[in-house]
Amino acid sequence: MPMARLLLILFAALFAAGAAAQPRAEPPPPPPPPACTHCKEKLLTVEALRAALPAAWSVKTEPEPVMGGEMLTVRAGPVGAPRLLLVHGLGQNGFTDWLPVLPQLARRWRVLAVDLPGFGYSSSPVAKLSPTNYARVLDSLLAREGSGPIVVVGHSLGGAVALRLAADHPQRVSKLVLVDAAGILQRTAFTKHTASVPLSVDGMPEPLKEPVARLRDLGNLIVERLFGLPNDPTGVLRANEALWGLALRDRATVNAALALVDENFSAAVHTLAQPVHLIWGEADPIAPLRTGELLARRLPKAQLVSLPGVGHVPMDQATAAFQVLLDNALQNPPAPRPEPPAATEAPQDVLCKGQVARRYSGRYRELRLEGCSAAVLTDVVADRIVIRDSIVQMTGVQVRSDDVALDITNSELIATASDFEGRLAIRADLSRLDLAGVRLAARGFAVQAAGRSRFVASVSEVRDAFYTGWWHDDRELEGELLDPRSPPRLLTSPLPLPLPGASAPAR
Repeated sequence: MPMARLLLILFAALFAAGAAAQPRAEPPPPPPPPACTHCKEKLLTVEALRAALPAAWSVKTEPEPVMGGEMLTVRAGPVGAPRLLLVHGLGQNGFTDWLPVLPQLARRWRVLAVDLPGFGYSSSPVAKLSPTNYARVLDSLLAREGSGPIVVVGHSLGGAVALRLAADHPQRVSKLVLVDAAGILQRTAFTKHTASVPLSVDGMPEPLKEPVARLRDLGNLIVERLFGLPNDPTGVLRANEALWGLALRDRATVNAALALVDENFSAAVHTLAQPVHLIWGEADPIAPLRTGELLARRLPKAQLVSLPGVGHVPMDQATAAFQVLLDNALQNPPAPRPEPPAATEAPQDVLCKGQVARRYSGRYRELRLEGCSAAVLTDVVADRIVIRDSIVQMTGVQVRSDDVALDITNSELIATASDFEGRLAIRADLSRLDLAGVRLAARGFAVQAAGRSRFVASVSEVRDAFYTGWWHDDRELEGELLDPRSPPRLLTSPLPLPLPGASAPAR
């Protein structure tokens, strides 16, 4: 949520705490009725749910042997039709989030919808409600169903669960449709999206562009410091799944949310064999469109389509448009990824100096940004990129250098699905880098931090002379080289904001 909203919530909580200490003359008002029509909060029992759904649909609870307890399953559509599994997101609505599109799907598909353990009409197990464990639950269910691989559609948490199911149990899944999948980014990057003002300054009056870019940078810094605190409760729970389940029993939403952002999808994102369609609300405040762009560029066979102005639940917020996109995804393979246009002229050196909201694409020899805020680089190919005193977002950037591919000083960088290759992939000095789906290749070490710098790496890959593997963590480096095998660490004093014209002193 935006920083202003976070502050309002904080002040409201403090006001409520003070008010609670005073005597109350009136009893509190009753809670509002639930907005859902078929959720457990509204109907209370499976019998009432069965009566409210079409008579031809099969609604039952059945034993769930992986976590234990009972799980609700709903089957709709012709028995001999192609099979389709729907996996819901966080929240006690469970499978009923799919009701706006389920009747239409049931005309052509044999639909299987579930309430995941801990949600809706299913029982709450004492277990870690992680995507990995949910994938085991669905694997067991599909094994009992038989009939070979199935098309899986997952929303939000369900998108992450579907991705894990396809990666860990590939024999169960023929195709994936991921709808606003949440939790793929490393938890600091994921939280920065929900707690920051938007990066885009398009359409703003010119005098406001620079302050807004700096305000967003301040929001990112605050989130990074919060996640750098040493008393992270998930550190203790992570070491023991039984303790995790006991500590969070009867708190399924918290349990599943913490487990979701704790999961590492690096291998799945880069190696998944099945075709994947991605449907995204462009105004999603929870799962950023950046995640969809990352998945579309890094999954081997994937296509992204988005809905302008739509938020996190497109099947409810834009049902008709979503239904068209979903039907197309179910009936067709992903379209091939378009190749970036070839350069028509010899590459040149380009300098951005003291400008705001400049956009770059195409082929460059050296692209240098000095004192530039809200710069956006898309599908850039360069021999070298130098960033000084700037705030930069880049997607689909490729840099191949004989020396340092990316040299960044006193700046913030958000890089998605980009490649940096050279003797040294990244040299950072007093900077903050948020890298998602980034590939680093170097003849020596991939990353060198001259002055203290912060790195948030999500589902990224490192190939250098000393390490080949995934990089998915949050760490600070100062006067040292990156070794992803070492435990991440955060230093105690805050890393300063990048300031225009305040480059690090020469070393």
